[in-house]
Amino acid sequence: MKKIVWFLLIMFYFNINLYSQKLYVWCQKEQSITPRKKFLSDEVVDIVVFDGRNIPPKSKVECESETVINNLIDLIVETYPSANINVRDSDDYYEKPEDNRITFKISISAFHAAFGADVKFAIGSVGGDFSWGAMPEGKWNALTGYFVSIYDYREGKSKVEKKDIGKIASRPNTGGFRTAKNILNITYIEANQELFNFIDRVLMD
Repeated sequence: MKKIVWFLLIMFYFNINLYSQKLYVWCQKEQSITPRKKFLSDEVVDIVVFDGRNIPPKSKVECESETVINNLIDLIVETYPSANINVRDSDDYYEKPEDNRITFKISISAFHAAFGADVKFAIGSVGGDFSWGAMPEGKWNALTGYFVSIYDYREGKSKVEKKDIGKIASRPNTGGFRTAKNILNITYIEANQELFNFIDRVLMD
């Protein structure tokens, strides 16, 4: 009986360590959005998305940085179909926005999951002032975070608005990796909803 108890305890801690040794990144699932038809009609909009995460080498990454960036850009383009959108290279993130147009700069500070507090290890710090708080131990935790800058330089304007967007979800380990994937996508959807609401508010004023 004692051998069985010890065996179960060892397996329990083995599983905990197995999960906690890695961060996990899966590709975003398709998100349903409401296109802002006629909004920003024919306006020139530059988009620059920069991946500022610090993903450790031992992480399990099933969605590379370029794919994460492109999926977010595609969603923005789909949301604002009437705008004349130019996708800029990530290397242009630190370049000065051009005049006579709108520029979106989005730094991805988080898009990953982990078991326990290890999830904090990959959070980037490219701008923004995030305060994520304590992460529950013994649960799957998932984060999506953006630092967003909107530059409205149309017709001599010089309007600049910035915002931190951070979404967190935690769940018990009832479904293994399936649980982690689901809550990561939940945070992604919620972060994008806040992103689009922010863009709408700033550019409708």
